Amino acid sequence: MHKFFVYAFLAVFLTGAFFAAAERTASAQDLAAISPGDATTKINTKNMPLYLDEGLVTKNADFGKFARVRARSLDRNHRMARNRMQITRQPDGSYRARYHAIDMDSIVTKVRRSSSKTVPFVGVMRFCELVMEATAESPAACKKAEFKPVTVIPNRQIFSFRKGAWQ
Repeated sequence: MHKFFVYAFLAVFLTGAFFAAAERTASAQDLAAISPGDATTKINTKNMPLYLDEGLVTKNADFGKFARVRARSLDRNHRMARNRMQITRQPDGSYRARYHAIDMDSIVTKVRRSSSKTVPFVGVMRFCELVMEATAESPAACKKAEFKPVTVIPNRQIFSFRKGAWQ
C-alpha cells in the first residue's frame, strides 16, 4: 500500500513538471539572451549568435555564389590561362608548356558585419592558384599532354557589400 502512494505521488509530481515546462515556450531572442553572464542583455547584431543572424546567413550564401562566379572569371581571364599557355623550348630540344588555373575546390569564403554604415558587410575569399606544367616533343603535343601542378599560389581577395551588390 505504501508503494502505491509513492508511485502516485511521483506520477503527479512529474506530470506537473512537464506541463509547467511546456507552458512557457522560448522565442529565438530568449534563447539568444541566455548566457553565463547577464540574461537581461539586449540582443543586437553585434552580440547575436551567428546562427540567429539571418542577414549574415543570407549574405554568406550570396557571397559564396558571387565568389564562385568571380573565381571562374579569374580563371578564364588570367593572362596565363590554359588558352594562353606559355610554351618554351628547353635546352634538350623538348618543349615545356605552363599555365595558371584556379583550384575551384580550394575556395573558402567568410562574411562578417562591418562597423561602417555604407558598407554593412565585408567578405573574404581565399583560394589557391595552381601553376600547371607539362613537357612534350612538340608544341602541339604539349597542348595535349597531361599537366601536373608544380606550384601552388595562395590568394586572398576582400570584397565589400555596397549599394546592394558585392564589389
